[in-house]
Amino acid sequence: MAKFVQFSFEESIRSERPSKYNFLNLNQSNEELILLRLMLGTIKVKNNLNGLTIRQNTNYCSQDFSQWQSLSRKSIINFLSAEGIDLDSMHDYYSKSITFGNKKFYKSILLELSNYIYQKQKDSHATAFLHLYRIIELISYSFPLVYSSRATSYEKTFNNLKDYFHKVDSELNFFKQFVNGHLFKDNAALLDISLNIPITAPNQDLQEQYFKAIKKLCDNNSKSIPISGSTNYSEIIITRRGLTSLIYDLRNRYFHLLTGGYNNNFDSNDIMEVDLFYKNVNDIICNWIGVIYLEVTKLAYEVH
Repeated sequence: MAKFVQFSFEESIRSERPSKYNFLNLNQSNEELILLRLMLGTIKVKNNLNGLTIRQNTNYCSQDFSQWQSLSRKSIINFLSAEGIDLDSMHDYYSKSITFGNKKFYKSILLELSNYIYQKQKDSHATAFLHLYRIIELISYSFPLVYSSRATSYEKTFNNLKDYFHKVDSELNFFKQFVNGHLFKDNAALLDISLNIPITAPNQDLQEQYFKAIKKLCDNNSKSIPISGSTNYSEIIITRRGLTSLIYDLRNRYFHLLTGGYNNNFDSNDIMEVDLFYKNVNDIICNWIGVIYLEVTKLAYEVH
């Protein structure tokens, strides 16, 4: 019996001829390549149950996660080149990945990202957040191991990461240490630049509630998520260095509601209309995943 396939993908670039670069041609059998194209915002995703087709045109790999104003092969090449990616090496990598790549791993990430985009389109932002969190759980150990296996100083990098296994109490904290202490250790500007979280809601009461909820998460974990500025009820400013911790707390403080012990969890009185609450943070989180993903993947292009 054939298995149901939840999503399929369509090209967003109009062209009659295939490109000489395989990553600019949509290959339905290469999930790793489809993941890149979807993260870049250059293909459409279709839900095969109801036929809904969504044009995903936000470049989550760009630090400002802007939307493509004029999408073309040239504009994609310009972005990748500006990121320091050698296009021929990238082409060679995807030629091999269809045979030797970790298909199951990237297929799982692709499914979660597709579900995120689909749930976002439906305005089901709390569910969309869970799919983003599932991506982080998928990559929390895998990306550090991929990175260490491809790093120039393999032994030093692996030993440092091995030390983290003994120092942290969870795989998610391990991932945070990897991102801040290894992946972007030479790019402090990326980690420490101001990251604005705009707070919006249909009315002032909800907007105030959402502002207080996010501020409470930051204040309760101020060592990891310091606030560098805020505008009452409309904006909170942190940095990407603290963003991973905020993501964990956004999940733990709402989706857990145990009584007794640590009692800083949110109930449904603290955050009403929860879809509207998570709408404020989801694209920021997806962008952080995209930036991390591209940084890890760039190393793979270099040493394939």
